[in-house]
Formats: sequence, C-alpha cells, structure tokens
Amino acid sequence: MEYLYLVALLTTLVTYLLFRSPRLNSPEHVLQEIGEEVLILHTPFARLWPSQGKRISKQSAARIQKAGSIITVFNQSSNAIDINLLKRHSAQVFDRACVLFPNAEKVVI
Repeated sequence: MEYLYLVALLTTLVTYLLFRSPRLNSPEHVLQEIGEEVLILHTPFARLWPSQGKRISKQSAARIQKAGSIITVFNQSSNAIDINLLKRHSAQVFDRACVLFPNAEKVVI
C-alpha cells in the first residue's frame, strides 16, 4: 500500500513540474514550425514526448481562440485542439500562434 502512495505522490509531483517548467511551456516548444505544418504539443505529457503532439497545416487553421489560460486552434473542418497552459505562458503562446497562423481569425474571450 505504501508503494501506491509513493507512485501517486511522484505522479503528482511530475505533473506539477511539467505544468510549471518554463522550458517545456515556451512558445517555441509548444508550437513547433515544421515546414508548412505546425506541431502542437497540447498537453504537458506531449511536451515531454513530442510524438504525442498533433500536426496542423498552417493554411487549415480557421480560428485561434484564447479563453483564460486555454488556447484553442480550430481548423476548417471544425476540429479543435486545446492547449492547456498556465496564464503566464498563455499570452506568449497565443502571440506565437497568431504569427504561425496568419490567415486564422483571432478571438480573445
């Protein structure tokens, strides 16, 4: 039973550190430009393992929305990718998204 508590404590600690890490939450790391596509590392675990991220074409992004600390990228087929961040990182990532997706509508709620 002690191992269960230890695993729960370590999992909570690692998740907390992933959310707080300035390197993992930097705009250049969260939104990685790869030619005509952008790799979006939308969760803390995707930022740790980039293979878990999602790719979207720069031309297919229809709208970028910032609501509090969540940034949502909508593509033309109405699919959405939510990027979970702390408030201190969300403004910088939103600005980078606006640069990477110039044709997308920008909305701040």
